[in-house]
Amino acid sequence: MTGEGVKDAPALKKADIGIAAAKGTDVARGASDIVLAEPGLSVIVSSVLTSRAIFQRMKNYTIYAVSITIRIVLGFLILALIWKFDFSPFMVLIIAILNDGTIMTISKDRVKPSPLPDSWKHKEIFATGVNLGTYLALMTVVFFWNVHSSDFFSNYNKPYN
Repeated sequence: MTGEGVKDAPALKKADIGIAAAKGTDVARGASDIVLAEPGLSVIVSSVLTSRAIFQRMKNYTIYAVSITIRIVLGFLILALIWKFDFSPFMVLIIAILNDGTIMTISKDRVKPSPLPDSWKHKEIFATGVNLGTYLALMTVVFFWNVHSSDFFSNYNKPYN
C-alpha cells in the first residue's frame, strides 16, 4: 500500500508493507513501514533491483564458503595422509587471513539482478559448492605433487657461487 495523506494512514498501518510518499504527512509516515526519500515510485523499483543484487552476492558467498571449506578439509586431508605434510600454526593463520581477504571482495562483485524474484535453492548451491571445492582440492593436491616431485626448489637454500 502506498499513500501520503492522513486518510491513507489506517491502510498503511494495516498493509503488509506500507509505503509513504516523499512528501506525505507525518501521520502517513508514522504509519508506514517504508518512507520514500524521493518523489515518484521509481525508488521502489530501484530498491527491488538492489535487494536482488544483494541476494546474488549472498548466494555467491554461500557457494564460496562451501567450496573453500571442502577444498581446505579435503585438500589438506589428502596432503597429510599421502605426504605426511605437517601444517604449522602460522600457515593455518595465513590461509585464514587470505581466505577472509577473498571473501571481502564478494561484497563488490558486479552481479546482475535477476529479472524474477529469487529463492534459496539449497541443493543447487550445495552441489555447486561441493563440485567446486572438490575440483579445487584436487588441483591443490596436483600442484603440491608437482612442486614436491620437482627439483625446482632444491637449490633454494644453497648459497650463490
